[in-house]
Amino acid sequence: MIRILFYFLLLKLLFLVSVQLGAEDNKEYIVTGSDITETKTFELENKSKFSSFTVNGSWTDNFGNYGFNKCMGIINKNFKNVELYFMCEREDKNGFKIWSINKRKSGIQNSGVGSFEIVDATIPKKKLLIGKKCTYAVKYLKETNFYKSKCKISEELSKVFEKMALGK
Repeated sequence: MIRILFYFLLLKLLFLVSVQLGAEDNKEYIVTGSDITETKTFELENKSKFSSFTVNGSWTDNFGNYGFNKCMGIINKNFKNVELYFMCEREDKNGFKIWSINKRKSGIQNSGVGSFEIVDATIPKKKLLIGKKCTYAVKYLKETNFYKSKCKISEELSKVFEKMALGK
């Protein structure tokens, strides 16, 4: 009898663990867009550069939502290294906003891969999104950048994005 009870409890524990694993981030949230960049730069005597920049553009996501975004930040270019640190505000067609802190280090300025973290939002169930760490890739053509970002999200958060795309 104790053995049966032990196996029952073990099966229940395994079931709970598998349900919890199923709740993990198994969906993708993909945003693509383009922005126009305006940069102001100091060029130092040693040929390094320090710049501030702002960007304004538009985006779409894989759930059918779309909107505008704006970012501002800094670029530090020392010889062959480029470091960017900036904050973005993305607003969708319904007025919901998402803010992120973005970082990128690379050897070239006209393309690269970086990461960002969602730091605040006005979307429903925003606690599911805040703190998410995501990646992005970007390419530049003159003052325009083209980017794509990906985040792993939960099934519950994907349903929130589906409703937002429908305007609900």
